[in-house]
Amino acid sequence: MLKFKWLPAFLFIVVILAFIGWNSIFSNQEWIRLVGINGIQLLVGAISFMWLYKAYIRSTGRKRHFWFLLSAGLLFSFTGNFIWLYFQVTHNVLYSNEFSSVFWVLSYFTFLLALMNRTQLIGFTFSSRTYTFNLIIYMLTASAITYHFLIQPFLLATDASLFDLLLTLGYQLVDLGILFFIIILYYRIQSKKEEKIFLFIVAGLFLQITADSLSAYLSIGDKYLPGSFLDLMWISALLLIGGAAFYNKETLSQDMEQKENISDQKRSTLPYVSILSLLLLGIFSNSWHFNALSIGLLFAFLLVLGHQLYIINRNNKLMAELRYSAYYDSLTGLANRVSFIGDMKIIIEEKTEEQVAFLLIDLDRFKLINDTLGHHIGDEILKKTAIRLKNSLPATTEIYRLGGDEFVITLPHATERTAAETAKQILASFEKPFPVRSHEINVTTSIGISLFPGHGTTSEDLLKNADAAMYLSKEKGKNIFSFYNAELNKNMMRKMDIENHLVKALELNQLSLFYQPKVNLETQEIVGMEALLRWKHPEMGWISPAEFIPVAEETGQIVPIGKWVLEEACRQNKLWQDQGLPSLKVSVNVSVLQFQSGKFIKNVKSILMDTQLPPQFLELEITESIMQNIAESTEVLEQLGKLGVKTSIDDFGTGYSSLHVLQKLPIDTLKIDKAFIDELDQNCKQPMVKAIIDLALNLGLNIVAEGIESANQMESLIEMGCPVGQGYLFSRPIDSLEFEKLIGLSTLTPETDAKQPAGSS
Repeated sequence: MLKFKWLPAFLFIVVILAFIGWNSIFSNQEWIRLVGINGIQLLVGAISFMWLYKAYIRSTGRKRHFWFLLSAGLLFSFTGNFIWLYFQVTHNVLYSNEFSSVFWVLSYFTFLLALMNRTQLIGFTFSSRTYTFNLIIYMLTASAITYHFLIQPFLLATDASLFDLLLTLGYQLVDLGILFFIIILYYRIQSKKEEKIFLFIVAGLFLQITADSLSAYLSIGDKYLPGSFLDLMWISALLLIGGAAFYNKETLSQDMEQKENISDQKRSTLPYVSILSLLLLGIFSNSWHFNALSIGLLFAFLLVLGHQLYIINRNNKLMAELRYSAYYDSLTGLANRVSFIGDMKIIIEEKTEEQVAFLLIDLDRFKLINDTLGHHIGDEILKKTAIRLKNSLPATTEIYRLGGDEFVITLPHATERTAAETAKQILASFEKPFPVRSHEINVTTSIGISLFPGHGTTSEDLLKNADAAMYLSKEKGKNIFSFYNAELNKNMMRKMDIENHLVKALELNQLSLFYQPKVNLETQEIVGMEALLRWKHPEMGWISPAEFIPVAEETGQIVPIGKWVLEEACRQNKLWQDQGLPSLKVSVNVSVLQFQSGKFIKNVKSILMDTQLPPQFLELEITESIMQNIAESTEVLEQLGKLGVKTSIDDFGTGYSSLHVLQKLPIDTLKIDKAFIDELDQNCKQPMVKAIIDLALNLGLNIVAEGIESANQMESLIEMGCPVGQGYLFSRPIDSLEFEKLIGLSTLTPETDAKQPAGSS
């Protein structure tokens, strides 16, 4: 049995065979032949009308108007054919009469209204210049041909009645309107696969107006014969229009109401074929005087010329934009790395004997700004950085953005003195904070300087050496500049070695925890401990935390390492408690990357559960940098508090301290930075230390002084009311076995002038 979805195709084949068969059988009986062909056309019209009417019933909203108008158009067409059949049967006429023609014109006009309605639904706009050009060429060609071959002959005909003239004009004008809107609909359905069913309507209406034009042209020379292939074209057109309704489903047309602009379509050769058609028609018609064909050809030629000029102009603009994007940074407008390498090549090829200085500028803690405030704030900082660099330097200075937060400046004919003066100007320009939206952000820079040709004769070497000098500036405390020297290569190689070996340090069990006691300053009793990470490499020996922890933070390795530290500290503390040793709270340092990790709270819960350590015996030490993202930090701290885990702010007073924010943070302890404790040797009543202690006590917080190295410092802290401290005066960080012995002591005897080696903690 024939599948239902193939019904239109089956009918199409049957209609063609019936048309050809009927024409052949009754070729010598003109009246019967024409009546039969008209009957076939009426049957097809009735079936198509039924499909269109069902589509109208199924549709909702404004889409119903489209199917209603198509149904009405088919009904008018059917009526015109029925009137013709009536006169054929009753009056034995062969040709259609004026009454039929009126209904056929009404049918075409209704189809035009349906297309206009559909175009309104899809929200068509002339946003595509290519499409607009194609549409104008099509319509110009169609209008010129229609006027020259169809309209003008009727206008010049002396025996044509006014009604025939108006009827002919009506046909042609409506056909041109239908052509205009089916082109729009055709372009629209190219971008939406689910609307391919409307190709039936486009094909059907195009077939219909083609048959009309051919019929009108043949009628002028009295060459049109009813029942010819033109009738088959009209019948096929009706079946195609009805087929669109047959295959239409409500879901397929819902998206048509969305207002979408037509994007640029793939270039078509059809506009140029249209122009060629005008040219060939002009040649074969032997009509080269000023007429519709020549006027159309002239305007089409001018349009093509204008369009090509537009394309050339647009391509030139695109090339200019591509050149700009290739050599300039889109965010800051500065020259980019490609420009820098190109300019460097010129400098090197000139082999000038004069020095050229290269200042590599890197924003300090820029990653922290991105991580805490967001990349949109970071982008604003980069834009404002470019502006400050331009304002602080002569207009002729070449400034490049290499990527990220790195900028480079070239100074031709420079000496070390002029390079240093320029670096000082840049550092001074960053003394004021950056106002970004609701933030006032302090940004400093670290600058590395290399000199051509002394420090390298290639852009790679000069940039690498300036980078080494810049990292030296960061190691010295940031916000300074440094010149490259040969010693820096050794430092860079060591840093690279540390980075490479650190990747497997955890896996190879090279990391360990040392512990430093926290003591009651008055009684010398151990009241807690801090777990400190240590690394002993089999070849490089003991590597200072001051060396490898910054590398771990830069590379992101601090996250898995920090998780291991937390797990090991909890495991060891629980083991000591199970051995019957005093229950002490262990403090573990947490990096910003760990703290901001979405899995941080989950990891803490999991570690406490796995090690069975009661949460009140765990304290997490965080830095003041969390204050830069106070909302997120507060949420994490509150969740830790609900778990029973204690929290403290380490190195208080040296970072992003904000008293307004501090009073809102759910923390338990403040740790006074060692830098303040060191000053107690010169001033035993150091006011800043006293202020921090009073602040903590007034806020109901615990207070711990770290880095105590002398009895004088301890006595000053006791006098100021600080209850707890830690430092080399009591004990250096020691491994777990030694610390286990230390816990057994009831009190500690302070060492005399126990100075802490630089870089250890």
